[in-house]
Amino acid sequence: MSYRWLQLKFIWEYAGYLHLYDIPPLEIIYKFINVLDKKDIRSIYYKFSKTKTSQKVFETDIATLDKIKTGPFKEGTFGAEFKTFMNKEGAVDLFNFGKWGDKTEGKTNIKKFFKHSVLQHDLIHFFNDYDMSPMGEVGVLSFNLAKEWRESYATILYASFLMSIRNTFLPSKYPRDLPWYIAIKYSALVVFCRVVVEGWRRGKRAPWFMDVDWNKYLDVDLQQVKKELQLKEAPKYWLEVQPIWNRVMNNYTQENATINRT
Repeated sequence: MSYRWLQLKFIWEYAGYLHLYDIPPLEIIYKFINVLDKKDIRSIYYKFSKTKTSQKVFETDIATLDKIKTGPFKEGTFGAEFKTFMNKEGAVDLFNFGKWGDKTEGKTNIKKFFKHSVLQHDLIHFFNDYDMSPMGEVGVLSFNLAKEWRESYATILYASFLMSIRNTFLPSKYPRDLPWYIAIKYSALVVFCRVVVEGWRRGKRAPWFMDVDWNKYLDVDLQQVKKELQLKEAPKYWLEVQPIWNRVMNNYTQENATINRT
């Protein structure tokens, strides 16, 4: 009972933050992870440690994520394109932000596991063109949950679902010049549900990213890598809705700025 009460408090806190801001609150997300995922992380680590990929990850001295940040790669390869993606303005080093290095000091394999897990999150963004917006994160978490359960990710989706219901029925959340039929088609609730379904289906179809030896793909043409991962086709609905959703988010930001000044 106390666990569910804590989960409800987190949902309220996350939804309350998104009511005022248009970016995912990393501090709150990591609070979710640290408190809600203890059991899930142990299960995922155990599952991962039984794979052949884990042995390669544990035995290497330089993590794939670090190789990508520093190594030179031929244009058009997975390594080159992902490196460019990681160097984009606004990209966050989630491993350092979460202080996983400090938390796993002296536990080499666990530290490597967390770094590989952070790589997985970034790669889901990369292969699906999900941006860093709250709705982009909804797609990432849905994709991820298709292969591994994390209570924190599910809690964030619950909170996002509640916020999408609320925002659907608030006219102020839509740009004023938006036609009514477009407002219905791209309402927050509709967009949320369709992004979740599309992300989940893509995650089910693709291999578990934790069990992929990314080192072998660094010098491989990106399109070939996408084909092998069964992600050659882009997320059709997300690419359709993203420009409209960006307009909604810009309107939301302007509305909050006005509220904060008053």
